[in-house]
Amino acid sequence: MKRPVIMGILNVTPDSFSGDGAMGRAALDRAERMVADGADVLDIGAESTRPHAVALDADAEWARLAPILTGLAQRDWRSQVRLSVDTRHAASAQRALDLGVDIINDVGGLADPAMQRVLRGRRCGVVVMHALSVPVDPSLTLPADCDVTAQILRWKQVVHATALAGGLDPARLIYDPGIGFGKSAPQSLELLHSASALVASGGSWLFGHSRKSFLKLFTHADAADRDDLTLAFSAGLAHAGVGMLRVHAVAPHAALFDRLCT
Repeated sequence: MKRPVIMGILNVTPDSFSGDGAMGRAALDRAERMVADGADVLDIGAESTRPHAVALDADAEWARLAPILTGLAQRDWRSQVRLSVDTRHAASAQRALDLGVDIINDVGGLADPAMQRVLRGRRCGVVVMHALSVPVDPSLTLPADCDVTAQILRWKQVVHATALAGGLDPARLIYDPGIGFGKSAPQSLELLHSASALVASGGSWLFGHSRKSFLKLFTHADAADRDDLTLAFSAGLAHAGVGMLRVHAVAPHAALFDRLCT
């Protein structure tokens, strides 16, 4: 079994859903810990996408991102660990790429023509996430009776066509089915169970299931205390061939994959 890429979550925001947001020196220290723990990628987000989060414009988002990206740019480990920026704002993506970021995690799903233009002339990886709303609006979900896996596969075809039409090589895309974004808890669970079918459809896939609310189907624990359940699903996703997992708890994931993928 191939070891998935571990993408560590670095929330540079005071209103993260799992209470792990950090700013300034604390964010830089958290980045160092995740690298030491075995992160392959750091995904840095400055705008919370949780339900009822306050939306930020690009300038406010960049005010949070810039000092962190600048602080990480010259680290000794920088050539071994990729940096990703989680954003839906084309202006933030442009600025981040100018600072040498390796991946843009477009939570807007490549729907913004301005984002397409920014990405077209670059060589970065592009994560494209499925969502009905960003930040999450809990009242907007896929119909209860829909085939959510088929829905994601149709969305993938649309994203592929959008990339081609916009001059963006689809080989650069990493598809994220958007666990919890416009899906009920059972629908999110169905997508995790269908991971092998999504992988079999081709392309690269990322799952961001860490600490998400669908885990309330199994526990009453607060978000920060859902890492054991997250690990259990991560093992299944690794067996299904998912190439990248976006997680909060890096160290136990690195230990898990050292055992599973030797």
